[in-house]
Amino acid sequence: MSEQALPALSVEQIIAALDGVTNSSVDQAGSTKPLLECITAGVLRGAVVMLGTEGSDVRDKDEYAGLIKTLLANDIVVLALGYAEQVAIDAGLVSADAAGLAGSGLKRVCELAEIPPVLPLGGLENVGNVVTIATALCADSGLTVPQLPVVGCDAAAVTAQAVELGNTFTGLGVDVYAGVAPFEGSVEDLKKAAGLKETEQAGYTVSADLGELGAAIVAGLEKKREALGI
Repeated sequence: MSEQALPALSVEQIIAALDGVTNSSVDQAGSTKPLLECITAGVLRGAVVMLGTEGSDVRDKDEYAGLIKTLLANDIVVLALGYAEQVAIDAGLVSADAAGLAGSGLKRVCELAEIPPVLPLGGLENVGNVVTIATALCADSGLTVPQLPVVGCDAAAVTAQAVELGNTFTGLGVDVYAGVAPFEGSVEDLKKAAGLKETEQAGYTVSADLGELGAAIVAGLEKKREALGI
């Protein structure tokens, strides 16, 4: 893999790359099972889909990239779309060298599969690829989407499109973590005013502090792992 940022990866390319972490004598290639095995074994703690929309540049890029680095250090693989992908590229996180910022488990997966710790999925029009991957994970694991140690995040959820995408995720059963500008009043009032829609299976965690948001994501994924007994 080149040390330059990769072009947007397709679902097929991601699955093919994951074959690099398989034991060819016992593992099934061409499926999401290698990823599942890395997660159940604790090599990876989970995955975060980072979304960003036009207008999200109100958030300081270094702070935004710092959140992504926190996730990588905790062995959490990041799938980036839209503005989040651009932030990751500008911070050098979509390259071979970025594996050095990852925890030992994620670093090893990156080396074996020859992928960066942040996978670029391109523009927001490719968000359907995330659904495809989640569906494949469910088919291969027997789990439902809400059970998967996968969450969504928009570190600068300031646009109507961002809210729409977030609501799509919660509607699918995927928890969403949203970074917002400092605000007055209660979190519940903010959620209502912004039109953030929660469901019985998934909700929003909102914070103006991206350090706090990162800690919440790590804790949320660990809670999902505990529920699965892994």
